[in-house]
Amino acid sequence: MKKVKILTEEWVEAFGNAINQNPDYKPSALTWEGDMLLVIEPSGNLDHEVRIFVGLHHGECTGTRLVPEGEEINTEYVMAGPYDNFVSVMKKEIDPIRAIMAGKLRLEGDMAKLMRHTKAALEIVNSLGSFETEYL
Repeated sequence: MKKVKILTEEWVEAFGNAINQNPDYKPSALTWEGDMLLVIEPSGNLDHEVRIFVGLHHGECTGTRLVPEGEEINTEYVMAGPYDNFVSVMKKEIDPIRAIMAGKLRLEGDMAKLMRHTKAALEIVNSLGSFETEYL
């Protein structure tokens, strides 16, 4: 399996495809409505901020893309944190809900709604296991 370099256009596209190909994601997110912006902050080997739009609606990933610096984008949710903490979640060293609760990642948006969809959040992370990531 070819490794895809993290935070590249190719990786962002593979991430969206992986969500849609994960058979456990759709049933866990059938009532989910709300796009998300991931804000990966500089830490470790990442020396600049990277923003990723993830379109999510009723069990489908409607699209993913890198958001250029300076572009204004409004999403229902923003998940932000240092690169190293996102990598810990991706490697399943900590689950995304615990990372939020522990302050390793910050979430802006309706936390009660997210808590009703914790399985969907875990399945988004599980989707990342369907392709190999080359970390920075």
